Amino acid sequence: MFDTTSLERGIVAFWTLWTGIVFSTNFFDGLKALGVLGDGWSYASGNWGYMLDVTSVHGTPTVVVGVLFVGVLVWELLSTVLFARAYTAVEELGDEQTGPNPVTVAFFVSLALWAAFMLASEIFVAYGAEATHRRIFTSQLLSLVALFWLPD
Repeated sequence: MFDTTSLERGIVAFWTLWTGIVFSTNFFDGLKALGVLGDGWSYASGNWGYMLDVTSVHGTPTVVVGVLFVGVLVWELLSTVLFARAYTAVEELGDEQTGPNPVTVAFFVSLALWAAFMLASEIFVAYGAEATHRRIFTSQLLSLVALFWLPD
C-alpha cells in the first residue's frame, strides 16, 4: 500500500539535506574569503565573489556585503535546523495544534529567504540570479502544497 507519510518525510528530508548542503558550501566559501581555507579548497559555493560582483553595481562596501553574507548563512542554518526538526512532525500535518506546525514554520522561513533573494536580485539588477531564486522558491512552495494535499 502507498505510504504517504514516507513520501512526506522524503520531501522534508530532501529539503533538510539540500538546505544543509547550501549552507555548508556557503560556509566554506566564507572561510575561503577569510583566508582560513586555501584557494585549493574546492567545496565552496563561490557565492561570496558573486555577491561582491552583484552588489558592486551600487558600490556597496565590502563590510556591508559581509554582513549580508553572514545574515544569509544564519538564515540558511536556521532553515536547515527547522527542516530537520520538521522531519519528525510530518505525521502531525493537518492535526489540531496549539501552535504552528514545525513543517509549516520550516517552509515559511526558507521561502522567506528565497523571496528576500528575489527582492535583492531586483535591487542589484541581477536578473539571472532572480530566475534561479524564483525556481527554488516555486519548488519549495510546490513541496509545501503537496504535503498538505497528499492523502492521510
